[in-house]
Amino acid sequence: MSDGRTVRAYEVGPPDVPLVIGIHGTPSTGLSHIVNYVATAPIFCRLVAFDRPGYGGSTPSPGRKVSDVAPVVEAVLDHLAVDRAAVYGHSGGGMLALATAALLPKRILRVACSAGNGPNSSSDGFDYTKGQSRLMREEIIEARKGPQASREFYREVTARLRDPEIKRQLFSANDLRVERLLAPLVDQIARRLALADTTYSEEDAYVDDAQSWASPWGFDLGSITVPTRFFHGLEDMMVSRRHSEWMKSQVPNSGLELFPHYGHDLAQLVPHILAWLVSDSLPTQHRANKEDKLSETRLDRNCFAQTVDLAP
Repeated sequence: MSDGRTVRAYEVGPPDVPLVIGIHGTPSTGLSHIVNYVATAPIFCRLVAFDRPGYGGSTPSPGRKVSDVAPVVEAVLDHLAVDRAAVYGHSGGGMLALATAALLPKRILRVACSAGNGPNSSSDGFDYTKGQSRLMREEIIEARKGPQASREFYREVTARLRDPEIKRQLFSANDLRVERLLAPLVDQIARRLALADTTYSEEDAYVDDAQSWASPWGFDLGSITVPTRFFHGLEDMMVSRRHSEWMKSQVPNSGLELFPHYGHDLAQLVPHILAWLVSDSLPTQHRANKEDKLSETRLDRNCFAQTVDLAP
């Protein structure tokens, strides 16, 4: 980048289809989006993901704010010589995707936020902690105390996550199944890419993330003008659905989709999310035919949703 920092990015998919930028959650790397793409094969679009500052191969940026993601996304688009693209973020990356839409309105076509968390505070009394699991309430409460408290929280939780019982307090049964299923693919892709071990501290990157959540984001949700959609699993044990519901109420021209039986990991929904993101990029006639087809199948989808809702 122009300031001397390095951003490691990953690209997958055909070169002649619409581009989507993926922003990973906390803690993670851009490789997670590549794995989900390979596993679910939405080859109607091209995906570029990147390691956020301090994660994987990207230079740390201590003291960064949520809004600081915008120059990174802009640099990626410039590097690819692409004028405009859609963007989505998952979990801790959700607010970052929204930031790009607010701050780069001429370069972002659509934005999706999946399982994202809302702001630490708001003018209308939104409470980050309400409805969250005990550990997630503790996370933001510690973040409000400052960097050292976030660091101690990270160390404690990292150690506790080795306990299967603790993991079950954070991840739904479906989350754990998806993790087991994708683990071999993660290892295989990492080996094929021959990625060097990171020299940066995940702990430091997490602390920077947590402190950015506890600080003002640097943009208003109400300033987002591009089509926006929120996706949330009804069994998400990490981020309450209230976060997506509240953010949807703040963003003009936005929608919300809630999914029964899904938890925090929405990897299985990647083709659905990406299809919505690039739907404006389809040829007009193709898009019209697709809308007709969706209208024809809506009843079947609703019936299926009712069926799975009743499943034990």
